[in-house]
Amino acid sequence: MKTFHTAITIALFFFIVISTKGCAMSDMAGTVQSALFTKEFDSISYHKSEEYSNTTVQRVLLLPFTIESRRDKVSVDVTEAFSIELQRSAKFDIVEAQGFQDILSQQKDIWTRGLIRAETIVEAKKRYKVDAIIFGKITQYQPYEPPILGIKIGMFSAKSGNIMWTADAIFDSSQASVIKLLKSYHRKQYQRKQSLYEWNIILLSMKRYAQFVAYHMIATL
Repeated sequence: MKTFHTAITIALFFFIVISTKGCAMSDMAGTVQSALFTKEFDSISYHKSEEYSNTTVQRVLLLPFTIESRRDKVSVDVTEAFSIELQRSAKFDIVEAQGFQDILSQQKDIWTRGLIRAETIVEAKKRYKVDAIIFGKITQYQPYEPPILGIKIGMFSAKSGNIMWTADAIFDSSQASVIKLLKSYHRKQYQRKQSLYEWNIILLSMKRYAQFVAYHMIATL
């Protein structure tokens, strides 16, 4: 009989130990999860020159974003997204390029050399009467879930040809910090628009996702 009671006592002891460890592990997992999902997105690298701070920029030419693969639709959607967000920012008037491909074809080395050709500046000023030119490149692109969009963008002075602003980022929606940013963006920008998908609606359209990316990259201007 004594042996039976001893066995029950030992069994209860192990049950309590295991339960306590289980709670501790659960609390630890919750802490780790909380840390992961509250991490801030800080992956936008950007730079603004003194020239930008000391120059009045009123009119800017936005050139079509380039992409290495043959995906014209993607280029159009991303360019449109940045055009919308640049106009919403009201920092300056945006002019979209028309029939400028002949000049653009000579600018494939713009990101490697960090220079803009003089003839591009002369032609832009002649055609569009602008103070600056914005170039963009799509560095990463994945349209299906989880969508990924990498963007490199820069603004050159139409007077000096110098780089005044650059920004570089990859928005990978498989990362918790990006999802947190996306939910915050959805609350601010979609508060009057009800949807069964809620914030997930942004992940269902690359055009919407590109606008989300554009919103945050333009905020560095």
